[in-house]
Amino acid sequence: MPFFLVTQTSLVEAQDEQEAAQTGVDRLRSGGQVTVAVKSDEKTITHVVVAAVVEEPLPVSPSETINPSPAAVAIPEAALAAPESRKLILKRMMADALALLGRRT
Repeated sequence: MPFFLVTQTSLVEAQDEQEAAQTGVDRLRSGGQVTVAVKSDEKTITHVVVAAVVEEPLPVSPSETINPSPAAVAIPEAALAAPESRKLILKRMMADALALLGRRT
């Protein structure tokens, strides 16, 4: 299986490098459409548009609603956040989970 160099470039307005990095990562994690450059060799670069993530509710089995797992019971980071922030936190968690699942295949 060949290797590819995949890069995404964003122009970000920020106060410093840390804020710029966080803003760039937040945009990627938001699940929106992203354009990346895919380099297969020194001369071949293809620009690919990756579609936005479609949010679908995850199925919940009846046993999980009666006896939820400890991980599902408390999410301290989300519990203390405002409702608007909770949605962003959950989107980031889903993006991270999907990225991890993608690495397994």
